[in-house]
Amino acid sequence: MGKDSESQHEKVVRDGKRFVGRARELMILEQWFENEEAPMTIFSVTGMGGIGKSSLLSEMLSIAREREATAIWMDGRACGTTPSVFMDYFISTLGLELGLPTSNGPHLVSLLKAMPRERRLVIAVDNYEELALLESWFMEVFIAKLHLRGILIILASRPELSAAWRTHPRLYQRLVQLQLQHFTADEVTTYIATAGSLKPSIAGIITRMTDGHPLGLALAVEAADQERNLPQADWVELSHMISARLLLELTTPRLHPMVEVLTLLETANQELLSAVLGITVKPEEYHMLRRMSFIRSAPDGLALHDMARVHLMRDFRQREPYRMQSMRIRIAELLKPLHEQAYSHEQLQIARKMLLLCQESMLQFRKYADVSRDSLFLPLEPMKQTDLSSLHKLLEQWCEYSVEPWQAVNYAPFLEELAQRYPEGIVLKRNEQGETIAMFITVLVHRETSALLLKYFPNEMKECFAPEELQNDPDESDTHFALLAAARDDVPGYTREELVGYMVLDRLSLLGDGARAILVATNPHLKLFLRSIGFQMRRTFTRACDRYEDQADVLELDLRSGQFGAWVMSLLHPDLPANPIHPETAAGTGNPIWSDQEVRKMLGHLRSPGELQEYADRITGVKDGIQLQLYILDLLEGRIHGVSPQDQKLLHAAYWAHAGNPTAAAQVCSMSRATFYRHIRTALIRLAKIL
Repeated sequence: MGKDSESQHEKVVRDGKRFVGRARELMILEQWFENEEAPMTIFSVTGMGGIGKSSLLSEMLSIAREREATAIWMDGRACGTTPSVFMDYFISTLGLELGLPTSNGPHLVSLLKAMPRERRLVIAVDNYEELALLESWFMEVFIAKLHLRGILIILASRPELSAAWRTHPRLYQRLVQLQLQHFTADEVTTYIATAGSLKPSIAGIITRMTDGHPLGLALAVEAADQERNLPQADWVELSHMISARLLLELTTPRLHPMVEVLTLLETANQELLSAVLGITVKPEEYHMLRRMSFIRSAPDGLALHDMARVHLMRDFRQREPYRMQSMRIRIAELLKPLHEQAYSHEQLQIARKMLLLCQESMLQFRKYADVSRDSLFLPLEPMKQTDLSSLHKLLEQWCEYSVEPWQAVNYAPFLEELAQRYPEGIVLKRNEQGETIAMFITVLVHRETSALLLKYFPNEMKECFAPEELQNDPDESDTHFALLAAARDDVPGYTREELVGYMVLDRLSLLGDGARAILVATNPHLKLFLRSIGFQMRRTFTRACDRYEDQADVLELDLRSGQFGAWVMSLLHPDLPANPIHPETAAGTGNPIWSDQEVRKMLGHLRSPGELQEYADRITGVKDGIQLQLYILDLLEGRIHGVSPQDQKLLHAAYWAHAGNPTAAAQVCSMSRATFYRHIRTALIRLAKIL
């Protein structure tokens, strides 16, 4: 590339991090800079986790700045899900890079139009897949605000860009696809050579066993740098799955508390690390963290690599769940006032941190959405046109159990038209074979999308929106209308409720920038789940949206007026439950006292909500047999505190998991039938006192 050896070394080791390889990608970047015409170009950088997308973006931005270009880095996870918040973030980042005040956003955008071609602009968006709901606006509106020359947009994502990019009448010619692969043997050798004097035997093991996976290679070299005596079997593991034990082994013990904070926070700077831990994190300690292979630098601090974070999170949860929850609450309490005082795009970044803290607290009702187990699923992906046939099959299954036949006729043509006009509203999950197993449809409501929604769902739109709300400009839209979550029920290892649960949590992150979610629901389990996490419910004005005997209600979570922090704290604090059903003693409510015989009889009907109806009014906040069934299951499965773990196991086995089969229930509890009956009697007495 015309560089001398000294500058090449600077390229390999920049800011204490080694960078090698990716010669083809960097050559394409150099060619764009050498092109005097500099037509607007879009690089799509894709590849699996740990393949080096973020590292390549960082290197490209460094090169761009060396070429005296204006270069900005944006994180798709912090860009927001509405056009206005995205533009606030973009303008703030651009103003910071140019050293100009951000108070006059339109002026900054006009500067882009007036910027000479000689002064190039490079916009890098990491984690671009997180902007799925904004894709249509990003392509048609945001890019149209930019000059057609002298601008390079780099989009990094795990999946390839949607087909809309490759078929776009104007943008497809500007698209350059850069799919990253594992390092070649030569690149592995070069990387190891930059590490210094490793023993030839160790270097050979690393070369053979890490399979060229960049993150695994970096960790292996780092372990060798520190002369860690890891068994050879662990080198094999580095090429397949990064384990928490290996990550902690590579970390100096005094840095472990800081790594724990980064496990719970998406990013943290030196000041925030110090505040959470209640100690002063020294500059040299922060620098040591920054140099570690599985920790990267971000504009607002340090961040764990996504793969490392998954394994460390699981390890932390298994080792010390109570300290982990206590740390979550402490972090949220520190972030809440910062969120309330921050400017728009900074507020969004803090909001995302807070959302990540409280996701595991959303476990109240699992009959609709279950997030009680770990998942290795990747983030939701935007749909591709080739997915349409499988989405129709999912939709057909969903219609069978979710809407009446006369209501179902609108969904298939709606899916077709939405996929053509606003495909960013459809996101999906795939299994390891790449098959579509679940989808979620939400539509950002503004004057253009509202016409489509009114065409197919006029009753729902009239229940949820005033006419003037449907005429908002797209740039001012702040409301997500949720239509459906559909999942297959034949996925090995996962229930339909678990698949839906992961999608619901992913979509709730859309509200982190001060947005609103609204929907019409008939499923009683969905209503209970949403109400347990803070959604407000109101009756519909008409019965046009009802499904058979299930009455339709409007559910809404509005976080547009500064309520986000309070919402998060209500989810994190065990003494501030969002669950509308609270366990209270009979003495405190005036209700009759339960006997153990009555509790035994009631539990005998646990699988029949109709039979439970006669007991419902004896529990405060319970209105019918379905709610009583859910409440008792919450007690027996530990989602509501009060019943000891042993009693939970006994009663759940006897009256739910193995109802009517005491022999099987006793075996599950590792007891003889006689011992089982004796303990059941005691458990019933204790449950009667709780009720």
